Amino acid sequence: MEKMYEVLKFIEHDAHCRQSMDCVRGTVLLSYLKEHPQIEKAVLFGWFRELAVSVDQYHRSRSRQNYRYLNPCSIIVSDEGKIFLLDMDAPDNEAAMKHMQKRAVRSHFVKPMYEIGICRNNDADLFAYGRTIQFMLAYTKVHPSLKRREEGCLSRIIDRCTGAARKKYDDLRGVLRDLPDVPSQKEYSDERRMSDGRRNSAGKRMSVILAGSAACIGVIVLAGVGRKGIIESRNAYSEERKSEQQAEQQREQREEQQMEQQRKETAWKKETAEAQELLLDEAIEAYGKVLELEQDKEKIKEAGMKKMELEMQKGDYEQALETAGTVNDKVGGSEELEMLIGDCEKNIP
Repeated sequence: MEKMYEVLKFIEHDAHCRQSMDCVRGTVLLSYLKEHPQIEKAVLFGWFRELAVSVDQYHRSRSRQNYRYLNPCSIIVSDEGKIFLLDMDAPDNEAAMKHMQKRAVRSHFVKPMYEIGICRNNDADLFAYGRTIQFMLAYTKVHPSLKRREEGCLSRIIDRCTGAARKKYDDLRGVLRDLPDVPSQKEYSDERRMSDGRRNSAGKRMSVILAGSAACIGVIVLAGVGRKGIIESRNAYSEERKSEQQAEQQREQREEQQMEQQRKETAWKKETAEAQELLLDEAIEAYGKVLELEQDKEKIKEAGMKKMELEMQKGDYEQALETAGTVNDKVGGSEELEMLIGDCEKNIP
């Protein structure tokens, strides 16, 4: 739901940057992604760049001080589709500040070493930036799909931000240098033609290889027992062995690529699961607010049962039973409520 937010804006003047404030109508990024899981690649890549620019401007305007609360709950998508950082000092943003103190948010987006104060430079914000774009990639369906080169580029950026790579970034300007550009429509068409050309070329190379193998076999069969025949046979065998070795090397390369692809898919699945868990906690909290503030008995009953179902989905059966007790106290029992209670009790040791 769109509302007014106090956000940070920055004014560039030569090499200096000055911070200012403004109010924009928009939506918290986390809520926006819930409602718009499918997103254009150009928009997503633009947001990655806008976010990196904003955090870098914050650092330069605050003598390299960390923003500290970078995550999908502190980023606003304006009604014009632009990205802004929440002004965490604004009194009206106090609710968002409390939301970001939750364990689910902190455990995913706050660098562990930063909590004990031993990070250098802007490591904390770099870590949070990497985890934020990782979250956005895990929770969105990008159109057109990312190419393998783009996936590899973003994976390296995330690793260098979060510290998974040996070579880490010193600041966000390094990220801005490495972020992939979005090709134009003409470039997309050219890439498709190039891809078709590579497939045709590969087919021709395969025909040549097959023809060369047939020629080698023919030489061996037809060669005489004389010196010339022996030399030709040896040459043919040497060529055949070379071809077999090349084929073996290609097979090993394919296996390595498949293993790397499996590793990336496992990482994406893990991030998707973490993103879904975060959204599940959000939904449970929302139904809890309805249960607390609503006066209509039917709405209380409906919110309570949905909250129980989500808590059971998380495996938190004891909390689901507590929710059932709250619903029972407010509106009395029901057959559906008793069924859910029975399911919970079956799963508690």
